[in-house]
Order: sequence, then C-alpha cells, then structure tokens
Amino acid sequence: MSTVVGITLRPAPGHVTPATLIRNRAYYDALEAAGAAVLSIPMTSHVDGLRALYDRCDALCMPGGRDVQPELYGEHAQPECNVDIDAESDSVELQLIRWAMEDDKPLLAICRGMQVLNVALGGNLWQDLSVQLHGALQHNHRAENGGLMHRVVVEPGTSLHALAGAGEIEVNSRHHQAVREPARSLVVTARSGDGVIEGVEDPQRRFLVGLQCHPEDMYSTHPWARRLFETFVAATAGA
Repeated sequence: MSTVVGITLRPAPGHVTPATLIRNRAYYDALEAAGAAVLSIPMTSHVDGLRALYDRCDALCMPGGRDVQPELYGEHAQPECNVDIDAESDSVELQLIRWAMEDDKPLLAICRGMQVLNVALGGNLWQDLSVQLHGALQHNHRAENGGLMHRVVVEPGTSLHALAGAGEIEVNSRHHQAVREPARSLVVTARSGDGVIEGVEDPQRRFLVGLQCHPEDMYSTHPWARRLFETFVAATAGA
C-alpha cells in the first residue's frame, strides 16, 4: 500500500473570488517517483475537515507559495519589502505543522514551506533579502525553475550532507524571503555564499527537513534530490 503524502494547494495568482486552487505538478511527479500517493489538501476554514484529511496522510510536504504574515513572527510588513501574504494558507499550514509536530509525522518543507515551518516553531524571517540583507545574492530567479543559480555549503554530519554526499551542492533559487533566526529546535544544514540559510532539520525527529531551493524541479537530474524524496517517503515505514 502506497505511502500517502499530503500537500497543500495554494490560490492561483490574481485576487479572484472564489479562488482557484493550484499546485505545481513537479511536486507530484517527484513524490510519486519516490513511491508515494499524493493527497491534495485545499485551503479551508473547517478544522474538522482539515483534520480528516491530515489523518489520512502518512507524511506532509509543505510547498512553495506566497509570503508568511510578518505578524505571525512579531513584526509588521515593511512597505519596501513587497510582502505578498495569504492568511488562509498560513492558517491551514500552521495547523498542519502543529499536528505533525505532535505526532512526529515526517515532514518535508520546501521554500515557503521551510519559512512557515520556522515561524511555526518560533523562528522569524527576512521579509525581503534584497532590502534587508546587505550583500545578498540575487535569490529571486522566477523565470528559472530547474536552472541552477548558486552553490550552497552543506554542514557535515547533517542528513542533507548524507544525501548530497558532498560539502557543496548547486541549487535553483526563486525566493525573496528566507529564515532569519532559526527556531531553537532546528539545526542549520546549509547556507549560500551570502550567509542566507538554505536548509534546516531536526535530527531528533523521524524526518523533519526544510530546504529553501526547489528539489522537486531537480529530482530527475540530480541524484541528491531524488534521494531526498525517497528518504522522505521511506521515513513513514513502521508508522
């Protein structure tokens, strides 16, 4: 029987009502190639219904999307930072993460997913790297999905280092926010050349890994990304 991985949908670009909910197919392809069946989780205000979907999942993937509300980490949105929020996504994903933490359910957090994970656990974010971090690299290459943009240094002894089999990897990059101060429970696993945190994990849990890049766009061409999804899905064994 296939492992069921839940992944949240997000509103399509544009502010229309009711919103059209979407998700990049690359996530599904990467997870299915690793042996998972993928369950799409919509934005909803019905907690009981959300819990019913969560309970059907063996693991969760928190994917990319819009910015996390700064108020959730004790700040106000700075006008110059071009913060683009979706409060309903924040509410749903924070709740799912809290449940996953309570149950030690395997969780893979990608791009925004890593950011909302950090906020859920008590950390904070750079609202806009190009505005707030002097000397920041260009991280927001939205026209390039699988294209490699810069290298990151991987910390020895981490799960990411074991997956990569190297002290550096090349990654794609399409974000303007990032983890600023990591939550206490998280270990930093990778940084880019400007010091921006590119990976986190909690080694005390079955599987809790966050990456700022988009490995779903690299799984078919980069062995470490493929091993990441395979290890994630395998972590549900015996649950």
